Amino acid sequence: MFGFILILFFLTAFYGIEGLKFLRGLSLLRRGTNEREFVVSVVVAVRNEERTIGACLEALLSQTYPKGKYEIIVVDDQSTDRTSEIVTSYLQDNSNVTLLKIEESTENWAPKKYALNAGIEKSRGEIILTTDADCLVEPTWIHRMISYFEEDIGMVAGFSQVGTPDEKLSLFGKLQAIDFLALMTTAAGAIGNNLPWAASGQNLAYRKEAFESVGGFERIRHRPSGDDVLLLQLVSTMTEWKIRFATSEESFVTTRPEKTVGAFLNQKRRWASNSGMQIELNKKFFAYLVVTFSLNVLLFITLPLSLVLEDFFFAPWISFVVKAGVDFAVIGKGTHMFRRHDLLALFPIWELVHIPYIVVTGILGTTGGFTWKERYYNR
Repeated sequence: MFGFILILFFLTAFYGIEGLKFLRGLSLLRRGTNEREFVVSVVVAVRNEERTIGACLEALLSQTYPKGKYEIIVVDDQSTDRTSEIVTSYLQDNSNVTLLKIEESTENWAPKKYALNAGIEKSRGEIILTTDADCLVEPTWIHRMISYFEEDIGMVAGFSQVGTPDEKLSLFGKLQAIDFLALMTTAAGAIGNNLPWAASGQNLAYRKEAFESVGGFERIRHRPSGDDVLLLQLVSTMTEWKIRFATSEESFVTTRPEKTVGAFLNQKRRWASNSGMQIELNKKFFAYLVVTFSLNVLLFITLPLSLVLEDFFFAPWISFVVKAGVDFAVIGKGTHMFRRHDLLALFPIWELVHIPYIVVTGILGTTGGFTWKERYYNR
């Protein structure tokens, strides 16, 4: 029993130390100061997005960035709905919009990476920006993301949020929002410590030179997802380029919550499916993932046991209180930094469901497959 408690406390201490590191990294983040207007290519890979692509394009065409300095490349990944038709309706009046159609993916290429790669190959920009069709960007998005590209910066990860502070979301939607805020905040803290771990393709920018210097997606082309986090790992470990996180509110991107628990878990399974690659690309990040999962598994088992085993009562609850304190400090900092104070009241509920949620998604992410854009992928 003593050995079991020792392991629990070791994992808790590791988790707590990493949380403090995230807080330190967040305090080191600064606004961008670059004033150069690069030529920019916004690449959006789409598949069956007829309900959202119009609003996405409207937002991208309403940028404050000079029209002659940016292009929008929409790559249609074999849509079976009206996506291409809607994009085509924008072509005549907007010379900076291009539509590429993928008729068939190449063997050993994941469809989304193949589509993004096709768009990047056709791009003329020095800087590549990516977002998704179900996202909305601020009118100042390009301008602010570009401001972080100082001379030694090769990639900029941006903040993405579920819903907006003044939007009425369901409880399920709000829990998704605070969970995604937690992910974004820890990603920002890690980048602030010059140890880039994660990013979201919903809001990501990188120099085309940096992309090409790591061989593009070639090394990870077979992975169904990871066009963001895995590419970030490659740039971080294979080049001298630095990576920054954009904290300017004018650079934020908004996405929609999943409608069902099944869709949400499927999304998390897809994201977690890349965790095994971290053994090869970033051992420190992999160690953090293993410790976080292990800690939550032990708490999932020991907290109920502590209610029936008197000699075992205090240890799990001390660990839980430490974990909750660390989570609250990090998320509290995130709600302030990213102007999502509306989510802090949800923290107690989120913390209670966080332990079983991490256990379930961790298991799902390392077993079986997942569905994405009407396609099924095996691990």
